[in-house]
Amino acid sequence: MMTIRTKRLYLILTTFLLLSASTLFAQQADKAVSLLNQASAAYLKAGGVKATFTLQLNQAGGVKGDLMKGSIKLKGKKFKLEVDDMITWFDGSNQWVYLKQNQEVNVSNPTEEELLMVNPVNVFQLYKHGYASSYQGLKPYNGKQVHCITLTPKNKYSTLKDIIALFDKDSLRPMQINIVNKDQSGTLITIPTYQTKQTYPDNLFVYPAKDYPSNQVIDLRL
Repeated sequence: MMTIRTKRLYLILTTFLLLSASTLFAQQADKAVSLLNQASAAYLKAGGVKATFTLQLNQAGGVKGDLMKGSIKLKGKKFKLEVDDMITWFDGSNQWVYLKQNQEVNVSNPTEEELLMVNPVNVFQLYKHGYASSYQGLKPYNGKQVHCITLTPKNKYSTLKDIIALFDKDSLRPMQINIVNKDQSGTLITIPTYQTKQTYPDNLFVYPAKDYPSNQVIDLRL
């Protein structure tokens, strides 16, 4: 079964393309929603996508923790995500999470709600599912101008404070996502490379059981 650390890591990774402070003005919210919809449309038109990312884990009080690197390949709703000790495949219906250290694979059919935290396309629509959005304007980032959008959970009991997402001004591709909890712990996700128009076969997003004959498969599907 998943360890506490792995569960935490999995939650962080599934929020990788998490594209709020309550909305201050209706105009800000409208602008944020418009940009999120445009970013979603740009992603869908991009064909296959390959991205690399770094995860800076922060502990309570903002103290820096582990720094990890990973990569993700996406095709519509499908994706394959790799990080140091875990690989996740999702074929649009079935999800396989391979925990390398345990030689264990968990298979599930995630619900729509769960996919909000897993599927990069759905995450563009977080403002429809319990998050308020606010447009913070254009800001400089690594020599470029980026749109800054803040997402805040409407549930006042959430441990999450807000999510600050930066999108390239011209391409609308995600550049950085900062997930901040109320205790100042969280994750800073930086996306240094983002390649579009990649061609991937559908079987890339299916767990290749023949390549891992010694793995224990735990089927959590109903």
